Amino acid sequence: MFVFDRNHKVLTAVAAAALMALASGCTGKNQTAAATSGSQTPETAAADPATFADAPITEEELAILRANFQRVHFDFDVAELDEPSRDLLAQNAEILIRHRAVTVRIEGHADHFGSDEYNLALGQRRAEAVRSYLTALGVPEERLTLISYGELRPLVGDGDRSTQGPNRRAEFVVIDGSDVALSSY
Repeated sequence: MFVFDRNHKVLTAVAAAALMALASGCTGKNQTAAATSGSQTPETAAADPATFADAPITEEELAILRANFQRVHFDFDVAELDEPSRDLLAQNAEILIRHRAVTVRIEGHADHFGSDEYNLALGQRRAEAVRSYLTALGVPEERLTLISYGELRPLVGDGDRSTQGPNRRAEFVVIDGSDVALSSY
């Protein structure tokens, strides 16, 4: 379930815009991976995503994917996505739609304020919000797994609420088969 503020339209409009961008062959930071088979380019494959269904992902392509996945950040004690986070997730969705053999683990994180149990639950809600948004953009849910680390894996050390901002996030770990690849850390 999504929570939208009064400035946002129906989610299907976001999904439609993302799919139209893919179909039009737009280029951006996250569209640098090469096609994996034949003479297809990422732009032509986006128009026909079935061509990537069985194509193997090379180590070079995985490195590009890892480098291009964006982490998203959350406000203090919030698990709702803001506009910049939705924009980043739309870019991540483009990568996942284009590379159908790639699965991702979404890791939810929190700052050190609150109990361990509360922060684990908050990290889980953050990861679930990200998964829900990606699936609404067309990424199959079975390609997205979740885990919450709560406050266990901070990016910055203990501090006040303003310095803890980087710890309130969701990270993406590219998983190729059963081997875990590097993440967006």
